[in-house]
Amino acid sequence: MSCPHVSAVAAIIKSVHPSWSPAAIKSAIMTTATILDNTGKLIERDLQGGTPTTPFDYGSGQINPVAAVDPGLIYDFDSNDIIDFLCSTGSTHSQMVNLTGVVVSCKNSSTPSYDFNYPSIGVSNMSGSLSVHRTVTYYGKGSIVYYSQVDYPSGVKVKVTPNKLEFSLAEEKISFSKL
Repeated sequence: MSCPHVSAVAAIIKSVHPSWSPAAIKSAIMTTATILDNTGKLIERDLQGGTPTTPFDYGSGQINPVAAVDPGLIYDFDSNDIIDFLCSTGSTHSQMVNLTGVVVSCKNSSTPSYDFNYPSIGVSNMSGSLSVHRTVTYYGKGSIVYYSQVDYPSGVKVKVTPNKLEFSLAEEKISFSKL
């Protein structure tokens, strides 16, 4: 039943923000979701005193349609970003033609897949240090300051630079890195 619910929320967001891309709408839904259930308790694996869940269980969490209409910040991307992502994952020439319908040339220095401007971050086979880059777009009224807050697994050190994002105009974009 999640598909019709999420589709309805996406339609509501699109009616309020007709210029937003599908990626912006998805970002708004993902970044405003909560890991709390409808009773205000953490989502559990089993209904009767189950074990705590992880992002692999709940994904982005329970959607919040009201918050998703006014998320504050969104992560957006376009078809060029998707092509860069596919190139970075080793897609073949024939796969690219099959997916896009046109001949696509991958740049020699394509963006690493972990730098795809997606609302969540995933890095596989990480060894040593790594910088992950994201760009957010502010959709709000007036000036605002956002401070970084990171939930990361034990044994991993994370630093966000800059740790404070200051916005003064709607649709202003700021990039940041996580080390």
